[in-house]
Amino acid sequence: MSFYRTRNIIMFDYSLNGLHLDRVDKIIDLGFLFVPSLDFRPHIDHIVGKAVRILGFIRRHSASFNSPKCLSVLYCALVRSVLEYGSIVWDPYTVGDILRLDRVQNRFLNNAGYCLNITHPPHDYQPINDILCLESLSVRRQTHSYRFISGLLNGKIDAPRLLEKLNIHVPSNTRYQGTFYLQTDRSNYAANAPLPRLMRVYNLYNL
Repeated sequence: MSFYRTRNIIMFDYSLNGLHLDRVDKIIDLGFLFVPSLDFRPHIDHIVGKAVRILGFIRRHSASFNSPKCLSVLYCALVRSVLEYGSIVWDPYTVGDILRLDRVQNRFLNNAGYCLNITHPPHDYQPINDILCLESLSVRRQTHSYRFISGLLNGKIDAPRLLEKLNIHVPSNTRYQGTFYLQTDRSNYAANAPLPRLMRVYNLYNL
């Protein structure tokens, strides 16, 4: 696989010990789905599909459940864990991708409302969530990002190569109070790459 972000793609046939290496357009490595453009939308497609299938399994086998705690534990262990694995790397920034992830949790809340016999207006899952007390997936992703950077700074995460790439702000005046200096990027892709996004989240948490 050749990774690129330009229109002019350099294609080369690689071989290893005389054996031709087949070219692929996607690959899963350490649980992440990579494509040549380094766009994580296919990865989000992958995990949403996987989470929906698991949610369907839970729905088929939990129709008689009447314990909010039991349903919550099933969802958090089997579904939410899929939606949050490695989110500090692929955390989406487009509204469409964020809503697609949220819809999975809303599906669960809808099913939980049916199992627990909770009346609620159509597409309003807050009455159900008042009982299950599930945090928004977006809020949880931001919390994970903040804790990751905090771990880097506090030495709890041993990753010196990542630590040296953080743009720690040395204040020269009192106007800018952010922990990290964020440069102006020309594209949304660059601005929402993992490290710039993590530093931005950390700054927001420490305002």
